[in-house]
Formats: sequence, structure tokens, C-alpha cells
Amino acid sequence: MARVLASEAVPWMAPALFAARLVVTEQLPYIAAVDRAMRVYVSRAAISSILHNEGLKKALSGLAFVWVHEIWHVLRDHAGRMPASGSPVRWNVACDMEIDDWLPDGLTCPKQRAPILPKHFGLPDGKPAEWYYVHLPDETDTPSTGDASSGEESTNAPSGNGAGASAPDEGSGVHNQPRPWEMGSGANGEAEANGLTPLEVEQVRLLVARTLLSEKSRGDMPAGWVRWAKMLFEPVVDWRTILLRRVRGAIVEGIGNRIDYSYRRPHRRGSVLYPLLLPSLQGDYLPRVACVVDTSGSISDHELGQALAEVRGVLEQLRAPVTVIPCDAVPYEAVQVMHRQDWVQLGGAMKGGGGTDMVAGIEAALRLQPPVDAVVVLTDGYTPYPEHAYEVPVVFVLWKPGSDDPPKPPMPPWRQRDVVVVPLAQEKRRAR
Repeated sequence: MARVLASEAVPWMAPALFAARLVVTEQLPYIAAVDRAMRVYVSRAAISSILHNEGLKKALSGLAFVWVHEIWHVLRDHAGRMPASGSPVRWNVACDMEIDDWLPDGLTCPKQRAPILPKHFGLPDGKPAEWYYVHLPDETDTPSTGDASSGEESTNAPSGNGAGASAPDEGSGVHNQPRPWEMGSGANGEAEANGLTPLEVEQVRLLVARTLLSEKSRGDMPAGWVRWAKMLFEPVVDWRTILLRRVRGAIVEGIGNRIDYSYRRPHRRGSVLYPLLLPSLQGDYLPRVACVVDTSGSISDHELGQALAEVRGVLEQLRAPVTVIPCDAVPYEAVQVMHRQDWVQLGGAMKGGGGTDMVAGIEAALRLQPPVDAVVVLTDGYTPYPEHAYEVPVVFVLWKPGSDDPPKPPMPPWRQRDVVVVPLAQEKRRAR
């Protein structure tokens, strides 16, 4: 009954609530716990005490909150985030502080399980468990000495006011350390005890995140949970790593277009297949890169300088000369950048200030001699895009000064891997 009430209060958690297994046990010293296989353990004595002292309706509301709370630990992957050689009790308190700041409508905290809030320890709200773990007082490592048979637990809050903040032990689903009351041991044991496999747990986690992000269930969702769901589908990856990989891939593709087999110099291992004569690859392996930079009137000096500084660090790792072409509505004289000091002096050569047409800059880069292997286009995205792909690989680096995503090239003919978005410090944009 409590599980049904919990699914009505938090509908986007229903896939996890009904996938979890319920285990009632006499061994649990705490009101409830959870293990890595998403089995929720509840103390028979604690439930009896809650039903006796609070009545059925209020008891169901409290047990529904406890059920949701234990599942939250698994969804947030607290077991996987547990610090190496850390204190289980200290980590448990830190995790509770991360998720106890939101009480769903229709649910109440039972008296035997008051929320553990950062203010109980004199700490600010909204921090991750890793931050709370470091800043908690040392005496937080003392476990709770509550007696589940009486339905009461001690309050060991080091800050002095306590407010029901106890030091719990909620099982391996929180701190990744198995406890005696948990069922199963190893892969076979988990299956025999009717627990979920790690793959099934991850599938449930993704299903909950997808349900939360759906239009019908967003509502007044806490910002922290929305960020958590988005991170599962949009993992944070360093854009510099992405850009370097994209440019290197484009260079390899471009070099492959101009390197070919030739019999002018026989293959150095051709003697193995004598009397057959094998050709060898011939050509210049030094990469040649062109960088088309948007210098139109819509680009502020702050944006241009920051974008060049960010991208320069990536292009320098290529250890290859880069030809920079300033471009607004028309391309300007190309500048060869060979060394780090050349990037510093590049600002004086950035002509422009008119309209915007990066297509003209790309075509100017393709006319360079010797031909380039890859073209990097540095722009804010407010430009006409080419309607067709070129034989030479082109990578669009779009800088994002605020929270709005820049306009991207049409897909197709371009692909998602052809675009890298670079976040910049926000600045008020001049009128277009």
C-alpha cells in the first residue's frame, strides 16, 4: 500500500518503485535499508511501531517516504560514488543530506526517520554528497545506536541541535559494503535472492530519468533531479577533447585523400613476396589545417578573443602550421601561424566588422595552395551555412556566450560530429 501511495506522489519514480524487491526482516537495526540489487529492506519491529503510534493513514504516508528515500540512493548511484576507504556511516549521512532536501507532496517523514539536513551540521544546502562528506564533523563516523524493536533511533548530530539527524546505516546500496541482513552473495546469490542485476539497475535508472524528462511529468520537479536526469542522457564531456578528436579525425581523412600508392619507391617489405612487386604509400604526411574565423560586426572583441584563446590551445596540440582566414561577408588575407607567439600577434590581423558569410571563408580555405587537409570554422553560428558537404572535412566550432544554443548547420548534409559547441563567459551581445 505504501508503494502505491509513493508512486502516486512521485509518478516518475514508478518504474523503480515497482522494479525494487521488498524484504521484511528481523535483523535490520534501522527502519529501512537498500542493497546494490535494489532490494529494499524494512524492519518488522519499526513498521509495527509506526502503525501502532501513528495510525494507518499517517503510517502509510511515512512508509511511502521511506520507500522513496531508499530508492533515491540507488538512482543517484551512491554506492558507485562511495569514496575509496571511506567511512560508511559518514558517507551515508552525506548522501542523506544530498537527497533529504525535497519532500514530495502527500508524503510525510515518520518520527522514527526525521530528515537529515545540512543545517543540522551548519552546512549550506544544494551541495553534492562528496562535498558534504569532506565537510562533516569527525564525530559523524559514529553509527546510530537506535533499537529498531522500539522504533526509536538516536540523534548523533555533531552540530548540537540535532533535529533528528541520526547516523544511519542503510546498506550496500548507499556505501557499497554488504551488511549481514542483506540477501545474496555474488552473481548467483543475487539472482537466487530475486535481486536486480547491475544491467537491470542501470536500465531502471535510465527509464526513470526518461520519465522525469517527459513533458507530462516535469511539473514542479526539483532542479537537482532534472539536472541528474539530463546528465544521464547528456553526459558532460570536455569540449576540448571532443574538438581535438574531431580535428585529428578530419586531418587523417584529409591526408588519406591525397596519399596514394606508387611504384616509384617499392615497398620496403616487398622482398617477402618476391617476385611480386608491391607499391608503397607516397605523399606529404605533414597535416595542413585552415581556420576560418568569424570577424563580423555581431562578434564582440571579448567573444573573439576568448574564442581564439580557447581554440588555440587545442590547435597547438596538433603540432602543425595553421592558416587563419578572417572572414565577415568576404574572406581577408590569410595569416600563417607557425609558433605560439604567432597566436599572440594574431589579433592585429583580424580584419572585419561587416556582414556574415562563412561559406565565402570556407571556399577561400579550399582554394589555398598547397591544399588543406581540414577546415575549422570558428563562428557564433549566425551565418549562412553551406548547403552541401565538401570533399575536404569541415569542422564547425560554435561558441556559446550564454545559455542559448547557437544555430547549427543543417543535418543533413552535415553530421552531429561535424559540430563542436564551446561555452564562453557570458557577455551582453551587441545589437545585430
